[in-house]
Amino acid sequence: MSDQTPRRRGRAADPTRMRNQPALATPKRWIWIVPSILLAAAAIVAFVASMPINLALAWIGIAFVVASLLAILVTAFAVREDRARNFTLAALMLIMAVAALALLLGILWAAQLPQA
Repeated sequence: MSDQTPRRRGRAADPTRMRNQPALATPKRWIWIVPSILLAAAAIVAFVASMPINLALAWIGIAFVVASLLAILVTAFAVREDRARNFTLAALMLIMAVAALALLLGILWAAQLPQA
């Protein structure tokens, strides 16, 4: 059992591990808020540009991105513990990015369908 203790300490102190990244341990909220706002702005611009292709999916995308950004802002100011807040912000930003990409790909796919 004492053999495993140094390994655990070494793994816990390893700065290359995902869980040990500074952005996940810092108390600074802006590290997640600023990139989230930039991602939301880029996604909204892409959805607005794709409105002539598929209006419904574009509006769904805009609504989802705005809701995700609101969830990020609420989490940033409501959760007190730094590590829990940062993991939650990272997960919410990942969800926003993946959903926006999926909806944009859906819009592009819909544009390729033959017109009836």
